[in-house]
Amino acid sequence: MKYRLKYYVISLCRLLMTAGCVFPVSRRRVLLSSDEGSCYSCNPRSIFEAMYRLYGDKFEYVWVLNEASKLPGAFRGKVRTVRFLSLKHVYYLLTSGFVISNLGVEPFLPRRRSQTVISAEHGGGSYKRMYMRPRMISADEWRYIMRMRKLRGMLTDIVLASCEKQLHEHAEDYGIAPERFIRSGFPRNNRFFATDETDLQARKGEFRAWYGIAPGNLMVLYAPTFRGTHRHRQHSWNDVCVKSVAVSLRRRFGKEVTFLYRRHRHSLPGTDSGFPVVDVTDYPDMQDLLEFADVLITDYSSSIWDFGITLKPAFLYVPDLERFESERGFYTPIDQWPYPYSTTVEGLCGLIEGYCRKESTERLLSHQKEVGSFENGGSAEYVAAVINDIFMKTCQ
Repeated sequence: MKYRLKYYVISLCRLLMTAGCVFPVSRRRVLLSSDEGSCYSCNPRSIFEAMYRLYGDKFEYVWVLNEASKLPGAFRGKVRTVRFLSLKHVYYLLTSGFVISNLGVEPFLPRRRSQTVISAEHGGGSYKRMYMRPRMISADEWRYIMRMRKLRGMLTDIVLASCEKQLHEHAEDYGIAPERFIRSGFPRNNRFFATDETDLQARKGEFRAWYGIAPGNLMVLYAPTFRGTHRHRQHSWNDVCVKSVAVSLRRRFGKEVTFLYRRHRHSLPGTDSGFPVVDVTDYPDMQDLLEFADVLITDYSSSIWDFGITLKPAFLYVPDLERFESERGFYTPIDQWPYPYSTTVEGLCGLIEGYCRKESTERLLSHQKEVGSFENGGSAEYVAAVINDIFMKTCQ
């Protein structure tokens, strides 16, 4: 009953929102949103920065940010900010020529032909499935999810794809024709192809100083994904950040270890392992952490797609593998993922101590080729050019 009511409320909102269509669409206005206004990050950030650099004030930019202070100082006074689902946000949803979000468009938005809606996505590669299996949730909730899927599919004009395999999997899951996907790669991953080493070391130094991390320590990022759904959150534990894992890391890589723990935004805090850990859950941009980390430990997170581009070592700790596969499942069998996995801490230690850089690099490159990676270091500029081309055609 609850989900049926939610659907009717959204349908009513869509109907009422059509009154807002009296406001003209500004084709040069670009509305950007990342994680429902919680941060300035991900693909929308990289698209925006490429557009700003390439086209300047040819476009008008509006960022959805619940805290305006999160907009970098260089853009303040030049870029508007609005809070998620505020009246101003709704106004700009109705009147922006381009609407870009990494979580999909709001389903109450009425369709306007003069708008271009872009799903910038937030998870690359071909790993965990988009939805929980239907049998894991109520029939009403599944029906609601499918209705929202249909609404968003009708509203979306362009979807970014990180690889060929993902393109076809998401086309089926979203109910969106493959022709509406662009083989762009993810703009946020540009940085992994053309890193200025001097700049990177300077930023890493600032990061270490801020969190009190010794200059010579190995930074090991533990970043598990969420369980359940973002509306039904479950707990997350930092149970990998323990002495035995630190000892194995020190043996293999020859450095003292500092664990960085990043809980997923859709997870609830769990029991602490008791081992010294630097909590980076509130750090604004995951891509920075992937750049700074020497080693990644995760589970089913799509962060392995981004991190794999760096060719740095990563390991998967999946103690609930059987349950997770039963509840959600995978697009690609976990045995074919680019990094090794273990269901126990002891097994994880064995993987770490047996790490071979040459074998890992070969496995990563083979995986990227197998799934048809679109990542090439020019994704942000490519998407910016697509937007500019659409704009120029509509202005003729």
